Amino acid sequence: MGIKRTSRWRRLVGATVAAAAVAAAAWTVSAAGPRFLSDDPLAHEPDPADASKVQAFPIHLSWDLISSLFFREGNRSPRPAANANTIGEVPDSSWFVNRAGARPITVADMARGPDTTNGPAPGTWTVTTGKSEGVRPGFTIHDSAGIVWFLKFDPPGYPEQATSAEVVSTKLFWALGYYVAETHVAQLRRENLVLAPDAHITVNGKRRPLTQGDITRVLLRAARDEDGSYRAIASRALPGKPVGEFLYYGTRSDDPNDVVPHEDRRELRGMVAAAAWIDRVDAKAGNTLDALVPEGGRTVVRHHVLDFGSTLGSAGIGANEYWEGYQYLYDGRDLSRKILGFGFPIEPWRHASFPTLRGIGRLEGDQFDPRGWKSRVPNKAYVKADADDLFWAATKIATISDELVAAAVDSGHYTDARARQYLVETLIKRRNAIARAYLPAVNPVSQPTLDEAGVLRFRNAAVDDAGAAPPASYQTSWAVFDNASATVTTPLGTRDSATVQVAAPSALSDQPGSFVRITLAATSPEHPAWAAPAHLFFRRAAAGWTLVGLDRTPGAPPANR
Repeated sequence: MGIKRTSRWRRLVGATVAAAAVAAAAWTVSAAGPRFLSDDPLAHEPDPADASKVQAFPIHLSWDLISSLFFREGNRSPRPAANANTIGEVPDSSWFVNRAGARPITVADMARGPDTTNGPAPGTWTVTTGKSEGVRPGFTIHDSAGIVWFLKFDPPGYPEQATSAEVVSTKLFWALGYYVAETHVAQLRRENLVLAPDAHITVNGKRRPLTQGDITRVLLRAARDEDGSYRAIASRALPGKPVGEFLYYGTRSDDPNDVVPHEDRRELRGMVAAAAWIDRVDAKAGNTLDALVPEGGRTVVRHHVLDFGSTLGSAGIGANEYWEGYQYLYDGRDLSRKILGFGFPIEPWRHASFPTLRGIGRLEGDQFDPRGWKSRVPNKAYVKADADDLFWAATKIATISDELVAAAVDSGHYTDARARQYLVETLIKRRNAIARAYLPAVNPVSQPTLDEAGVLRFRNAAVDDAGAAPPASYQTSWAVFDNASATVTTPLGTRDSATVQVAAPSALSDQPGSFVRITLAATSPEHPAWAAPAHLFFRRAAAGWTLVGLDRTPGAPPANR
């Protein structure tokens, strides 16, 4: 492909991890070179090849469901995320954009999210296609400005539940960094809708003209307000050419840039924490969409996460079942335990208490434990999430402040103030539970810096964001690091501190291109994982020291080799 190999990611792309033997060979070759390259830590994952020849293909819902429940698709072996950079972060890519934690997000930012308009332009909306797939009725329309939108409705008896959930959850996933669709709550009347001359619908694989009767039948399955109008979710058509969904395992064989197995991408593994936060139980390929978009003079595949109607306790067509979020649709082990235990143990969802508020599904925050949360079917990326993946995700979620949560909820336009307040409080409780579960589970050093005077400063994410008690002390060990051979050469000494500020035990080099490695551990009887030292690597430049490496699990090979 003519790729200039100036980073480990490019080495990975050049080697192409198509088979275990090739991947092993790539690690052997890469290990012989320097530990850190000039562009580490990689900030943007490159898409070096043109992907314009990628073709659309359908992923059948039945196969996705059956394979998730009963087949061991993807690589199940434990291994680090393959696309994290040298400091454990996920580079910007066609999968993910760093927002939360990478830059300040204001209340106005959250209220806007991915939106570029105020929703469908008022006036007559022209219906072009009917929606026959999925559980929620809907249409594709062109608004009076000619913009394409997809409309879906709340079912009778559950007003505001799915439509509000869709907007709120879309805003939160946008803030976390995922590609999502522009969505709005919209109001319409039957007389706003007119049929395009070539309007059609495909039912059971057969295309036929869409009729006024079809529109009437869809609206009969939609909740209707007292004034005769209908509340809908309007999702703007994504830019680019749709080319089908993506699976949470494997790669697209026709995309030359899709070289990392999806189950080994940190943003897809860590998504399990984000999904638990908003109770996105419907984690399947059918709720994703790949699209060909121009970027950097070539065409690449951008990967979107869509359809958030089944979140926040909503199932899209009503409230979630009581067990959803607590167990899989089918799990042979759970079934065996129930049979052998004559119905015991009692499932935790049987003790949960849910509200009866307009627009709110079966969502609660008092009993929520993210470590036991489950989507409807096992998601191949979710089940591979390790402590590092979950720490990464929890740090992102923890940066979504109470004010930002409220801004996202307000975009759902709940008409009952009690429902709005309940949802804000519940999302805050669930966010805090995620932080408490995952931030103290590993060495929680975060955002380390090293100044000109040789003073190391850092955050303890578990203390700052999860309310954990500070450790009795931090222990550091300093050494000169030879990047060419990836070995420690000259020990510089040790230094303990009771604070998140530690001075180097001896003078550090001011020679540009030199490296120092610092091991950092903490003493905390409540959190024994903090005693496992993290390795911090800094490179000297003319302007000072720059963090180029952070290993929370130093025994593992660097993930992006």
